[in-house]
Amino acid sequence: MEPVYVLDTTAFIARWLLYAPGAGQAYTTSLVIEEVRDQASREGLELALGLGRLEVRDPSPEALKRAVREAAKAGLHASLSRTDLSVAALALELRQQGYRVIVVTDDYALQNLVAKLGLEYKPLRTRGITRVESYRVQCPACGYVSRRPGERVCPVCGTPLKRTRKHYNHRQR
Repeated sequence: MEPVYVLDTTAFIARWLLYAPGAGQAYTTSLVIEEVRDQASREGLELALGLGRLEVRDPSPEALKRAVREAAKAGLHASLSRTDLSVAALALELRQQGYRVIVVTDDYALQNLVAKLGLEYKPLRTRGITRVESYRVQCPACGYVSRRPGERVCPVCGTPLKRTRKHYNHRQR
């Protein structure tokens, strides 16, 4: 089965779709589109859209909830943006529709989440993660454990939250 690609902002900055002629259909979210601002990346994006190689599609609320839930379970929620979560959610949704999905990103936290979700990823300008890890986002003062996306300060005592590694699993690449 030929894969489909879900693109993070990195793919547009690298103009990956223009240099990957054998790549299949690509998808991205409207939040990624909003992040593509420089002229060269924008031109590449417009060209990919015009050639029909790219479809902009936002994930369902259910897929987004699952991505947020899995990110929180892995302690990655404090490291992932709304855009990152939308990319992971779209990849989940496409897999549920029967596609083989590869997420194109250099973001290590997003690669980690994608791997935890059982999806493939392709780094472009980095080596990518070498192992899948889980974290705990916790207040060092009172012990509060965060599960909310984007939470950086303890809602109980106001201390900045700290991310610590829980354990890791080696990943074969």
